[in-house]
Amino acid sequence: MSVIEKVGMFLYTLALGASNREVQERFQHSGETVSRNFKEVLRSVCLLAADFIRPVDPKFTTTPLEIEMNPRYMPYFKVSNTLYM
Repeated sequence: MSVIEKVGMFLYTLALGASNREVQERFQHSGETVSRNFKEVLRSVCLLAADFIRPVDPKFTTTPLEIEMNPRYMPYFKVSNTLYM
């Protein structure tokens, strides 16, 4: 099976939320083949993510303004001095 077909099956599954059975019907492969190829592409994507997906601030020294200015989220990011005594 070509890499293009494997990636196509992977994207079809993710984009439509398709079940293994739906992918089997669409691409005419067994459930085991669909699962194996999905896992293979997922592992490859995860390996690529380590190289391409990086936080802007890798040490997380600042809090984004969306969190800092929202009273719903900010209490979870405040550090209490009583915890460290």
